[in-house]
Amino acid sequence: MATDVTPNRRGARSREAVLDAAEQLMAEHGYEAATVSALVKASGIPLSSIYHYFGSKNGVLLAVMERGAVRFFGDLELPRERVGGAEEHLAACVRITADALEEHPDFLRLLIVLALQPPTGDDHDVRTVVGRVRDTAQSKLAAQAAIAFGIAADGAEAEELARIALAYFDGAFIAARSDDGVDLGRLLAHLPTSLIAVHAQPGVARSGP
Repeated sequence: MATDVTPNRRGARSREAVLDAAEQLMAEHGYEAATVSALVKASGIPLSSIYHYFGSKNGVLLAVMERGAVRFFGDLELPRERVGGAEEHLAACVRITADALEEHPDFLRLLIVLALQPPTGDDHDVRTVVGRVRDTAQSKLAAQAAIAFGIAADGAEAEELARIALAYFDGAFIAARSDDGVDLGRLLAHLPTSLIAVHAQPGVARSGP
């Protein structure tokens, strides 16, 4: 029978099906729940194909994290110049980030789970990927703090503000995912005011551009 799906395209679709199933299983039930047999059942892809594409369960997790990071940061189009005053700029950044969080809930949930409970055993590569994703997020937040307040992006103050913002995003995301009555956007709406208050504190490390 003729088909317009070439082997390469078919293989790519199968690989994506495994990653989709793994991302959802791991995000909802944890890393240990995403056994290879569970992936076969959830994705409909044969065991032999999963090993062919990824080599192991750990390989699946690494691929899930790498794909998720590319998608998330690809959708996180933060401004390169200041939008209005500091509060207006931060509010715009919060809205953009909240939209990206809403678009990638399974990836973000998995990222937080793995940050809190890394896989046991010799899974250094997984911890490295998780750390790299969070470092990238913090770097982007520091860059936005620098734009908003006119400070150095690689300075101590921007780093401190970025850590606070990242912790705020983590907490708001967890709250919104664990309670249907909590709205992520409403929680995050208070973040710009909080960052401005921290910036105004005399004890905050200062570092000019």
